[in-house]
Amino acid sequence: MTLQQMRYLVEIAKSGSINKAAKALYISQPSLSKAIARLESELDIAIFRREGRTVRFTADGEELLRYARQQIELEALILERFRSDRREEPVRLSVSSQHYAFTTRALIQFIHTLGDRRYELHLREGKTSEVIEDVFQQRSMLGVIYLAPSTAPVMRLLLQEKGIAFHPLQSFVPHVFLGKHHPLAQQSGVTLEQLAAYPCISYEQDADSSNFAEEIVSVDSHHQVIYVRDRYATINLLRHTLCYNIGTGSLLPNFIDDKITSIPLTNCALEMEIGWIILQDRIVTPDMQSYLHYLQESLALGSPALLPQAER
Repeated sequence: MTLQQMRYLVEIAKSGSINKAAKALYISQPSLSKAIARLESELDIAIFRREGRTVRFTADGEELLRYARQQIELEALILERFRSDRREEPVRLSVSSQHYAFTTRALIQFIHTLGDRRYELHLREGKTSEVIEDVFQQRSMLGVIYLAPSTAPVMRLLLQEKGIAFHPLQSFVPHVFLGKHHPLAQQSGVTLEQLAAYPCISYEQDADSSNFAEEIVSVDSHHQVIYVRDRYATINLLRHTLCYNIGTGSLLPNFIDDKITSIPLTNCALEMEIGWIILQDRIVTPDMQSYLHYLQESLALGSPALLPQAER
């Protein structure tokens, strides 16, 4: 088993087919197929199944793929630490997140520190299950999610089963996002009863939305619900309709649309705990630490809804 074979696996996963991977690797398809066949024979496993022109990794293959990504990342860390031409090695950072503006601002601040260095950065916003799976499959180094008191036991058990650690960052009083033209926008606080007359925006999740929902309050009983997958769709809906969305209340200065406001949800005793997730055995690199610093900074900057330390 060689590091080159690990690179082959990662490229096949990225490309979705052996043919596309071979082109990206500048080798022939037969050569790539033979290299994978030798690896399967050596490990006595089937790495993937061919489905037409695409491939689907088996359970053994997915586990091996996670190790392959870890090996490649470890090689990059070793090269960065010991090579004399370190500036030639690009900075690599990949983050998956639920739909939060502060994760984007943190990446912007991180980019400002890099100057003219080469870098390869990934920021993936998606469903809760996708964030967790990205970290588990090592498509992303870090993930950013929130836990609600009602779902935290189930979510923590899921993370534990996948070997993922949750690190709390900040707790929030739930807020309601509204367009400034909304009839409730000038109030100091709103209740769920007041919101019942207006359409609710909810981020689309998997079938088990009760555990993966990004909103701390269930939307199942609402008679008007709009499901979205994109944060900017939410912003446009808030700007141009009487919809609302429930979240952290984080409004970053000069970053979030100034036609959007957030108001505390006054009859909700629950709190939102934002945190970052990582594989338990993964090395936290200096670049990851730098991003986490800016993530914490962005949370503090945009959030009048932060709970005092004594309340957390």
